[in-house]
Amino acid sequence: MNPTNIILSLLVGRTAANAASSTRGASAGGDAAANEIVYKDHHQFERALSGSGDVMSFDDDFWSYDQRSMDTYWADYSIMPKKCMILNNKSYIAFTMYGKGHNSCTKKKEDTYLMEVGKFAKAYVGQKQLDYKYMGNNYGNPDALNYLTCTAVAYNDAYYYAKLGCTNQGGLKIYSYTDENCSQTTNTNIGLYNDIKISFNSCQSCVTWPKQTNDDDAEAIEVDDNFDNYHGYDSKLCGAADQFKENCGWGCQREVKKSSSSSSSNYNSKRSWGGFEKFCLCFWSFAMVLSVWLVLKQRRLMSREYAIVEEAAMNGVGLKKRHVFPISLGVVFFILLAMFMVWKKLTWILLIGTNVGLFAHFVYLRRKAKKAGNGGEGYIKDAGLEIS
Repeated sequence: MNPTNIILSLLVGRTAANAASSTRGASAGGDAAANEIVYKDHHQFERALSGSGDVMSFDDDFWSYDQRSMDTYWADYSIMPKKCMILNNKSYIAFTMYGKGHNSCTKKKEDTYLMEVGKFAKAYVGQKQLDYKYMGNNYGNPDALNYLTCTAVAYNDAYYYAKLGCTNQGGLKIYSYTDENCSQTTNTNIGLYNDIKISFNSCQSCVTWPKQTNDDDAEAIEVDDNFDNYHGYDSKLCGAADQFKENCGWGCQREVKKSSSSSSSNYNSKRSWGGFEKFCLCFWSFAMVLSVWLVLKQRRLMSREYAIVEEAAMNGVGLKKRHVFPISLGVVFFILLAMFMVWKKLTWILLIGTNVGLFAHFVYLRRKAKKAGNGGEGYIKDAGLEIS
């Protein structure tokens, strides 16, 4: 036999033996490693999460770029999905990256980019699944993951195609199509609904650290003492965003700013008084002034006997008549402060509560006056206004 062929057959035999040995080892320990983190030499590691049921497999071609690079320490970064938008008949997610020291995405803004909606959704869900797993929870597998690309669907003995895309309002939706390229939409409802929920205009950390517990998941995470050193370099969402990002041009930036302005206006609307609310503020404020005037007018007719009884009751709770004016000023101050700070609940409680209290006190004084007689006999002017 040719010496070259002999050498080749030896090499092939050794390779097959090694493969068989590896297969037996994987078969024996596959179940135990299903939810573990397996570290490789040279500080590179991979997760054996396939078949776990609660976290997607990271073995498909989408994650082929992820070679466990340690070039970027993602723990310092955060990402903010801005809007789902349609550009040139394609659906994209616009997002903004924030660097080290971003202080919850308030500064250190790097740039705004685009990413195909299917790719972003897959990376987003993958990141959420890991984040939840590290916290001892289960994020689940959204059904919409099956329609990130154009996928055939059988419905009522007919074939359609479905794909995740963006709505004109900036949300996500599974569209139905009549062609395999997903270029011709149809109004036929094939019963598919998006269940991938992306938190837009919300600052999200690129890396989530495991919850310190004693459960099995935490023990599986602590396979290697170097986990803390290398986990900060591993972010499914931010790594994919960095890999698949596209430039967000002038038109894209304008749409993103519109979305941000709309979100900001919605927030500001909650932090400002609306037209009807301003009317109610004026109405209840006027009612409070009127109630104060009516109460003071009624108190001018209060009998000396009642004034003495009232003062004794106030002394019983540690109050004197000279305390009434500062307390009144304090209530007015807090009402004005609540109005200025747009503390709506506190404003309505103070304003309406004060009106109810004043009205109840006026009714009480009025009933006392009627019981005492109509001629005013036995009453002394300004008796209720004495400050002692």
